[in-house]
Amino acid sequence: MTPLTHIGNRCRIAALPGLLLGLGSLSAAPPAIAAQTSGSGRISFAAGVAAILPADVRFVDGEGSGAVTLYGDGQFDTGTLGAGLEYRFSAGYRFGAFRAEVELGVTRQFVYEGQSNYTPAGPVQPTEARMKARRFLLSGFYGLGALGALRPWVGAGVGANRYHLTDYVQRFPNPDDPSGHLRRGADGEVPHTSLPASADHGFAWMLATGLTVPLGGDALLDFGYRYTNAGRIGTATGDIEVVRYNEDGSRRRLLITVNPTIADLRLHSLTATLRWLPWPVD
Repeated sequence: MTPLTHIGNRCRIAALPGLLLGLGSLSAAPPAIAAQTSGSGRISFAAGVAAILPADVRFVDGEGSGAVTLYGDGQFDTGTLGAGLEYRFSAGYRFGAFRAEVELGVTRQFVYEGQSNYTPAGPVQPTEARMKARRFLLSGFYGLGALGALRPWVGAGVGANRYHLTDYVQRFPNPDDPSGHLRRGADGEVPHTSLPASADHGFAWMLATGLTVPLGGDALLDFGYRYTNAGRIGTATGDIEVVRYNEDGSRRRLLITVNPTIADLRLHSLTATLRWLPWPVD
């Protein structure tokens, strides 16, 4: 690895775009929408699953906290957070074409696979990590009328994302100098660096669109697309474990305290949600 250098970077939270909830105040609604806005409100419950598509991720140095930086200028770790599932549970209130919901999303474990780019470490520097998350959102949805039996809608929401990042390891199997400080061990062991785990939370927002299919009675099935800005993820300030090997092949272990690393997380997902509207509310 190159020498670790001092650096300070400011973290900025992405600005939230304007929500689409003001659509419900339009006075000249088409007849199909106007028909939906009459009558009593309905309490709703929903459960669903989302197939989250692979996401590009790039880890860089975070804001300084008095330690040293891991990467330094021009160095980073970039890769892909693999596809996975998220389970969602919500409760809400619908009045006419508008629906407000409180939603909890829980992900399965995602696998990150990437490459770091330390200058003397060679062209292949595989990295990997594990991540799972929970999201809490306050969301609003608006029905756009009817297309035969289908009912298109749009939605937006804001809230918080809490993640847990673990098992983050960088390996160096083919350094530029195989006999140098990144040499292998006596039995071919690959030198590696393990980064500290992290559990943290941040601001999140989402935009969505889709179609509702009535199932009869009080049941509805929603199919949708969702874009989620899940804020930032990263590793905590703490000790990295640096494992290297001496000329005689013996193992050498160092602990070095480093500043946090960060990466922006942007997700695209396809959703299927079963909604139930059991009770009208006068």
